[in-house]
Amino acid sequence: MPIEITGQTTNQLPNAKDGTALHVVPGNKTPAPSQQETGKSSTLDTVSLTDSAALLQKMEAAMADAPIVDTQKVEDIRKALANGTYEIDATRVAEKILNFENRLK
Repeated sequence: MPIEITGQTTNQLPNAKDGTALHVVPGNKTPAPSQQETGKSSTLDTVSLTDSAALLQKMEAAMADAPIVDTQKVEDIRKALANGTYEIDATRVAEKILNFENRLK
């Protein structure tokens, strides 16, 4: 049985349970003619996402595309360590550790 999901960004989602595929129709707000008729069953289920859910999906996609590591910052620290100019602010490190510990409580 095909399932239509509106508001998604991908075209097809696999269904792990029975091997069928979920067909995605972005932004489809109107029900199909067969769904508008009363008294008849439809073989197509529809799911609509809220605006908040759609925004969360966009944010998730943007975060997935962002690099995990700032390579320029890593390279700058690597160079500073190599030439002995990297300075550690012990007070700042201690404050960060204390703040982290306090948030765990």
